[in-house]
Amino acid sequence: MRFFKRKFREYSLENEIKKRWLPSSCGLILDNLRNLQPVWKVESTFFEKFLSGIENRSGVSLGRRLAHASSESEEFLSKISGFPASKGSNPAKWSDTKLDWLTRGIGNFELLDKSDEIRVIIRYPINGPICTGIFSSNWELATKNRYRFRWTQNKYESLILILSEDDVEIPQPNEISLSWSHTIPKISFEDDEYLWDSLEVESEKYWSLMGSRYAMINQDLIIRFEDYYQPYLNDIYEGRIDSFEWGGIDSDKRLLWTIFSDTIREIFYHQAHHILISETDDWINVSKRHLSKQGLGKINFVKSIDNFGGIECSFNSCFHPAIFCGILSGCWERANGRKVKCNFSDNGETNIVRLMSMNEISSN
Repeated sequence: MRFFKRKFREYSLENEIKKRWLPSSCGLILDNLRNLQPVWKVESTFFEKFLSGIENRSGVSLGRRLAHASSESEEFLSKISGFPASKGSNPAKWSDTKLDWLTRGIGNFELLDKSDEIRVIIRYPINGPICTGIFSSNWELATKNRYRFRWTQNKYESLILILSEDDVEIPQPNEISLSWSHTIPKISFEDDEYLWDSLEVESEKYWSLMGSRYAMINQDLIIRFEDYYQPYLNDIYEGRIDSFEWGGIDSDKRLLWTIFSDTIREIFYHQAHHILISETDDWINVSKRHLSKQGLGKINFVKSIDNFGGIECSFNSCFHPAIFCGILSGCWERANGRKVKCNFSDNGETNIVRLMSMNEISSN
């Protein structure tokens, strides 16, 4: 009897998801296939509101900048990947790349035409610019050539990506250093039971938790997006300007981080979570519920700093300080019913956030 090798590897997508994304002791979620890079487990509508809020507050379009940051990030992450890049110009044979997309929850793809230009349909994209950037990088790595790309998206379910060969020489991206304290995380399954509550997989589409679609967004993408976006910022046109202070961060980045944080704070606040605080240490569990489950980090130590709910908390690592502070500020406002003042600093060994009332309260 002859045994034939199966054309495609059989797998359970649910098991592949759980094997790839690993919890850590510091509240980060780590990518097991990409050198334990941190990722943000984010609900799809929350993420779209986040991007929309950035545009509204800054008055600057994300589109091309986010797409190019995504392409550059994908190329870098592929260099440190735990699996080889796909080869050739037939995406139907890119089984590992397709599995990568599905476990990330970012969508799926199919080649339509490759005569004069390459035309690809991306179905169920988590975000148009991000998915076009990722696929463009996948295509360049598979074909060993550079390509220009553009896309059209008329509805949520799909977009058309068009690539044309380009003879431009672009150097490979390098690793970007973080501008805050970061302790190398250790894998820990202590709180893993809450990470995948009610995980459901929509075959060849995406996966969801508690009925809501989620996806994994790499930390490296957010950092590179900062570099593409920051030079175009001049002012904040919506939201709060003075709610956040960033110690030791340059002035241009402070503006962007304020936009990030205030957008996140507003989205979280309007989700109307119940945040009940009876004693100061309750904030540690709040951080586990609203930060760690999304891979954003967690509070290691917290203390009271006034009689009106003000706290100082420290943490060794986080996905991004602005996103961390935005969620925590939303939690504080839900718990105290007042506008928050948030101060972030980094003493070289740990990160510190102080949350207090925006307005002075009389103790009389």
